[in-house]
Amino acid sequence: MDIIEHHREGKNFESYIKYEVMIAKHGWTVFLVLFIEDLLARIYLDSQDFVAPLIFVQILFFALFYGVNLMKLALSKKGKEVPKYAFTVAKILEIVIVAAFVSTMYHSPFFYSVALLPIAFICMSRGFKNTTPYILIGLAAQMGNQLMTLLLFRNTGIKLLDARFLLYFIVIAAQYLLFTVFCHVWSIVYEEYLRSEEENNILIDRLGDKYVQLEQVKKEIQAHYDKIRETNSQLEEANNKLTASVAEFFTLQQISQAITSIFDMNELLKFVNDVIIGVMGVYHSTIALCYGPHNKLKVQVSSIFDKKDLAIVSDYINSDVLKPSTEEGRSMIDNAVNPDDYPFTKGRDIQSMICVPLLAKGKTLGIVLIEHNMKDAFDSENVRLLEIIAQQVSTAIENARLYQQMHDLATLDGLTGAYNRLYFQDKLMEEFKKAQDKGYDLSFIIFDIDHFKKFNDTYGHLFGDQVLKSISAFITKTLRKEDIFARYGGEEFVILMPHTTLEQAREKAEDLRQGISMLTVTDRVVSASVTVSIGVSSFPQTAGRPTELVKTADDALYAAKNGGRNQVCVAQPRDNK
Repeated sequence: MDIIEHHREGKNFESYIKYEVMIAKHGWTVFLVLFIEDLLARIYLDSQDFVAPLIFVQILFFALFYGVNLMKLALSKKGKEVPKYAFTVAKILEIVIVAAFVSTMYHSPFFYSVALLPIAFICMSRGFKNTTPYILIGLAAQMGNQLMTLLLFRNTGIKLLDARFLLYFIVIAAQYLLFTVFCHVWSIVYEEYLRSEEENNILIDRLGDKYVQLEQVKKEIQAHYDKIRETNSQLEEANNKLTASVAEFFTLQQISQAITSIFDMNELLKFVNDVIIGVMGVYHSTIALCYGPHNKLKVQVSSIFDKKDLAIVSDYINSDVLKPSTEEGRSMIDNAVNPDDYPFTKGRDIQSMICVPLLAKGKTLGIVLIEHNMKDAFDSENVRLLEIIAQQVSTAIENARLYQQMHDLATLDGLTGAYNRLYFQDKLMEEFKKAQDKGYDLSFIIFDIDHFKKFNDTYGHLFGDQVLKSISAFITKTLRKEDIFARYGGEEFVILMPHTTLEQAREKAEDLRQGISMLTVTDRVVSASVTVSIGVSSFPQTAGRPTELVKTADDALYAAKNGGRNQVCVAQPRDNK
């Protein structure tokens, strides 16, 4: 810190000299403007006669000011060798002369701030502590000169704006007080700035020394490295090949880990697509999977973010040019792409591409399509690596589809496609806890088909199954994403609706009842319509526990059936007392 203070003091004095030189060169213009203003004020505003003694005195002050400035210019040429006390004496003389000159002016109270300008430059360069003596000197000089001027001009024809010294005293004191506050605030800000700047400069100097040392070490290392490289070229070539193999192995390891840990198809393919972009260094990568009886390609994930370009790829991904990959299971490479031959590349300036099929058990699952905007961007090694990745992806797709099938078997009702009772019970406990913790409504709807046994007895169990599937399909289309729909048992279904009040659930139940009553169930031989009876309950209005939520809704269902069926009944509000 002592180094910083010493360095800052030296730099502050240099800045101070620069400011003093600037005042010395241009300060006479301020005197000239003040002289003209005072002359015009006395002639035109106060109609005073031409006062020769006053003009003589002001010219004398101007000459003294100019002489002091010439002395400062002479001192500044000596640079750092000049004694600081010499500038101090010059500055005091300058402050006294300016204060004296301003005191002789007709409008002197308006120009006291001019006498503060020399002091302001001291504050800007040397800080508040070094400025305080000059402020006191300026204040004393201003008051003394103003008092002396009032006394000298009292019995002469020279007038001032006011003859009361108390008024001048108040004005001078107020201006110097405000100026002192300003200097103090400015010095705090400036000190912080200087400290930060000096610390940075010292750090830069130290870093410069470190840099020189590092450069020397670098040269020594470079010389040593050059000697080693002469005898190590063959080893370097072998190392590059090994590096490529390690990178390839790492990539495949990453994909293998993803296969065993990511079972969501879209998430898995997005991860693999990102890996392909990073490893292959391509412009775009797209994975499309086969769907439907005709194995039509559908873009699953792509790095193409522009919606228009992505739409073109989706529209033309099934073009004949990719049939060698989709139908014959062969990889394709083209390092001089013609957009007319590959319509899915139009408007994207694609110059090179590779298309590799995703194969599993001899069946094409889809393709991986990578593209680049440079010609001759790919080679046979790129094709080989992409084929290995494609094999891993194919395995991943098979695993993901198998996982989805197992998940569906575990959570879905095989006949209706709705969730099964076991899954629903788990979701009921989970959603109820969320509703309790976060304080929102959770509604429960239960319904069963009126006279369902009659349908089975009259039209057979196959038609009864058709009724269940038709109602389930209708319900699924009308629910929100967050609603949970499940087959509770036989012809009984339940719906769990988070963030839904009792009244909202009742309205939804009524809509479902009316919609189901308008359905026509048919199996191409028999057609029939059905109705349902519905019970509704809600937390916290009618139930305080999960079991109570189910029981109150079930009681409401029985009330609906006993009341004539094909209607909605709501559970009674619970007694909270």
